[in-house]
Amino acid sequence: MKIKSNQGFTIIELIIVIVILGILSVTALPKFLNMGQDAHDAKAKAIFASFSSAVSMYHGCWQVKGGNGYMQDLPCYGDGDLDSSTTGFPLGVDTSASSDGTQLQGGFCKETWNALIESDFVLAFHNDAAFGGNTDIVYWYASGDLTQPNAYCYYNYISDNRQKGSENWQLKYYPATGLTQVIRATLS
Repeated sequence: MKIKSNQGFTIIELIIVIVILGILSVTALPKFLNMGQDAHDAKAKAIFASFSSAVSMYHGCWQVKGGNGYMQDLPCYGDGDLDSSTTGFPLGVDTSASSDGTQLQGGFCKETWNALIESDFVLAFHNDAAFGGNTDIVYWYASGDLTQPNAYCYYNYISDNRQKGSENWQLKYYPATGLTQVIRATLS
């Protein structure tokens, strides 16, 4: 008769397994920790892509309706209350002070966003109070003259880091040309 002896793992084998598990966790952990930022990046890029698509659809609507200069309350897009620039791209809702679609103002940027995008994002104009709290997107504009190439609205997605001076995703929208650019930018 043979006697069976129960053998377990040696201490060396256990230590090797623990070391291997430690190495695997050290290499995998950063990937899991960065998933929150990846989600914010994807969310910012998706909403900015939606905005860009809406700008193109609006311009197509403007062209179908005659495509000739500044138009108020373009009826074939959204609620029919979004006005165009002289080149047929979205400018704002109440643009009576825009010199017939040639002037950009900060309020127009928010109106354009809200008319093109249905979202729960909280927008705030660019000032110190916009950082912190529950603001998701900080907006404002550069240059008021749409005949100049540097006239644009900007929208910074700060939901991932609401601290002033941090780098965030930014959408630049040029109402004179319809150009949209998504870049990383820092607001101060």
